[in-house]
Amino acid sequence: MAKILVILFFTLVTALSAASAQATISTDLQALTIQGNNLRNTLATISVSSGDTCSQLGSLNISIENYLTSIQGVYNQIVVPINVTSADQTALEELSGIAKDLASDSVRLSFELRTLEGVANLFEYRAALSAMLRLSDDIGTMANRILEMADRILAMADNIGTMADRILITQQIQNSNIAFTQGSLLATQQNIVALSGSLSTIGYNLSLGLLLNDTKNQLTEMNGVTLDSSNIATQLSYFETKTALLMIRSLAIYTLVTKDSQNLSHYIDGDTLTLLGDLSIAQNEFAIVLEKYAATINQIAPLMQTPLLSDATGSMLRLTTDVNIMSKRIIEMNSRITVMADNIGLMTDRIVLTQNLQQANIELTQSSILASQNITLSVIKNFIGQ
Repeated sequence: MAKILVILFFTLVTALSAASAQATISTDLQALTIQGNNLRNTLATISVSSGDTCSQLGSLNISIENYLTSIQGVYNQIVVPINVTSADQTALEELSGIAKDLASDSVRLSFELRTLEGVANLFEYRAALSAMLRLSDDIGTMANRILEMADRILAMADNIGTMADRILITQQIQNSNIAFTQGSLLATQQNIVALSGSLSTIGYNLSLGLLLNDTKNQLTEMNGVTLDSSNIATQLSYFETKTALLMIRSLAIYTLVTKDSQNLSHYIDGDTLTLLGDLSIAQNEFAIVLEKYAATINQIAPLMQTPLLSDATGSMLRLTTDVNIMSKRIIEMNSRITVMADNIGLMTDRIVLTQNLQQANIELTQSSILASQNITLSVIKNFIGQ
């Protein structure tokens, strides 16, 4: 009897805990929405022509950083299963829309800075550029954190079946908003880049940082998947699509760097070199994962139907091509920045360190890519006959 009472007690405690968590999450999402709308309204009222832009942007940056802390606090609370409501989904959509609007307004401000003429205080002007870059970085971080929080809520939802259609709509809205947000932040960066005669490479750091974070996230996802004959074609197609988007973003940054290098000299920021080095390491890790995938395809090929095997090998070849292109463009970016550097003397050691790191990783990357392609082509020859 005592044992039954203990079980009932813990069951009741668990139920109450879940109910409390649900109420807290719903309340917190509404609070985040209110805070986010306040940030959106604040940024909407900032205008370069009205003056005091640096002070206003500085205050807004602090508010956004505090907001990021609040988002992280909500994320950390999601530790037990919750019952996701329609109101929660609406709140998540609204939060994603807030990040989108903030990014859009950052583009507006960057255009306003471009229209200034006869700037009296060069220090204040440079400070405004720095504040805009920081704002763009914070908005990008905020958009990512909101998406991570939404993913965590979905992972902990215990009523996915009944809310499937509503959750799908929310995810579609969020994916659309995050794409718009990143595009707007890139436009903001490009406008700020155009405002400096001797371009600090800090202008590239936002896009490089986002690219590095998304690459690492995909690597984590790919390493966490166990491929077998039932899922390999679908999984590889999914990763192929995501990798193609990463490649497109890499090419966009590369194109920007190439264009800038034709017209401007660069003042190299140390963080830019770090990011380029880290991206080369990530590309090598990408290639290693693909080599493992190719080995798996080779192992399970006899168990697969020809159409599925054909899809899987096709995706593998396209994946290796995209990673190969990305790894080479990242090295070329570094070369173009270095050739046009104003401060190459001061940064010599860092530049050499980055170049050596990239060279070592590109050799390993090429080796893994070649191995993956050879294994895949062998599978095609032996099992598909094309």
